Amino acid sequence: MWRRGAGPPDDDWMGKRETPEEAVRRLGREAFGFLREAGFAGPHDIDGGFEYAGQGLRITIYYYFWKKEAEVVADVRVLDDSGLKVYAGIAQLYAECGFGAVNHLPGSADSARLADLRVRAFAAALGALLPFLLAPDRTALVRRASARP
Repeated sequence: MWRRGAGPPDDDWMGKRETPEEAVRRLGREAFGFLREAGFAGPHDIDGGFEYAGQGLRITIYYYFWKKEAEVVADVRVLDDSGLKVYAGIAQLYAECGFGAVNHLPGSADSARLADLRVRAFAAALGALLPFLLAPDRTALVRRASARP
């Protein structure tokens, strides 16, 4: 039954809840919009999320679910001089740059609400990391961060 003043019951009122993957796609486009201003192309859809590319970097954000594991994954890939792709998670880069511990940016998200929180946290962290990722020594930074647990 619907409450008085809540509006008429219709398909949208009692409709389907947003999935964590839908939350990642919806909010991610807004929260990571600063990447377009920094010269990145995107967002481009990928399985479970999206990615931005530009300035020698590929930034990927997606929702991952396997059995009882559910998380938002955010990583940065860079093509080094030898042609090998080097990548690290945003949480590892955050720790490597001295902004905080890896566990300050958890990825676990078994609901749309948690996925929303994770995307916002990763976007804020990436905003702080971007100057480091655009610096000439970024490959070494990403390599160091990828070795972090």
